[in-house]
Amino acid sequence: MARKPGKDPNVGRKIFDGLIGAVRRKMTAAQQQDMPKTVKGQASALLRDEKKHGGEKGAVKRVAERLGITPAAVYRYLSGKRKTPPKEIADRLGAEVRKIAKPRIRDRIMKKAKQSPVKIDFRASIGYTSSQTGNKTPDGRMRNFAKTMPEEYSSRLWDALRDGDEAKAEEVICEFYQNEYLHEGGGANVGTEVEIMSIDHIDFDIR
Repeated sequence: MARKPGKDPNVGRKIFDGLIGAVRRKMTAAQQQDMPKTVKGQASALLRDEKKHGGEKGAVKRVAERLGITPAAVYRYLSGKRKTPPKEIADRLGAEVRKIAKPRIRDRIMKKAKQSPVKIDFRASIGYTSSQTGNKTPDGRMRNFAKTMPEEYSSRLWDALRDGDEAKAEEVICEFYQNEYLHEGGGANVGTEVEIMSIDHIDFDIR
């Protein structure tokens, strides 16, 4: 999408920031459900991660290095002999488990989001161009827009995020705005094309 005079070059980046923010909010809740609750379970999760990426040999030692403790302490956590580590170690253990959970949870959320409606809420300056006359409206007036995007749009939006294609994400939103709001099923504005000139705020809510 070619940049027009007066257009904010950060429009695409702001759209991506909104999408990423929606995923992070979902991840926070999902992580709480997905994370092992016991010290033994958390230590076991770290050990599985180390074995997966570094092999069986030395896995316990590598877990100990991640936590800043001795291998003997790791064995006590794995066996369940010690269930209440010092707060500093417990916090570090939880943080390390969250790190390894992130990619898996993020991918799961993204996959589900592609198959679900997504609510979009933005305040933006919209430029209008008549495809019949080529006439353009002045920029400037901020418009509020909040509506739920059906899967046919949201799927393409998440694909754009996955591909790092900011222009495509903007095009999907503009198409949705045109077809579901401005054109109103073939109303008087059917020949009008829109472009987002600047964004004041934009949020997404994965349903």
